Amino acid sequence: MKKTDQKVVLEPIDRGNFRRLFNMQLRNEQITFVTPPRWTLARCYVKLFGDNFEHLPHLIRADDEVVGYATTACDPNSADDYWIDDIMIAAKHQGKGYGRAAMVEVLKMIVARYPNCRAVQLTCFRANTNAAALYTSMGFEPTGGVDEEFGEPNYKLSGEALAKFKE
Repeated sequence: MKKTDQKVVLEPIDRGNFRRLFNMQLRNEQITFVTPPRWTLARCYVKLFGDNFEHLPHLIRADDEVVGYATTACDPNSADDYWIDDIMIAAKHQGKGYGRAAMVEVLKMIVARYPNCRAVQLTCFRANTNAAALYTSMGFEPTGGVDEEFGEPNYKLSGEALAKFKE
């Protein structure tokens, strides 16, 4: 199977599967790029971005194995306040195409769930050059803005680049 042919599914995190999140590890140099698993759940639970946002945590599964996680924070009443807050592929599964496959599934989920969505945004750390290359290859463009929490660049996917994820 080619890297671009990987199949993954998003599984909502709940009390029956949340522990699967905690064993995932990144490479040491990547640890600062995403929120640690326990904190990503806490951010969703406390609705870090506000009550107007729907905070959704998901496991990323390939077959019967958990390969990563993704969290989104979306304001369903807005046109462009749809954020991929975290997306992470565990170190032992990196380089196999799961990151791209997961991004596709997250984007499909957002546009299907939120009919008002006209743009999806994310923050990418400058040092995370592999992720930045993935995001730009999918049509994300730097906004020129930076994340208030980390001071890192924001990216946005909109227009035709976003429309291709609508089914």
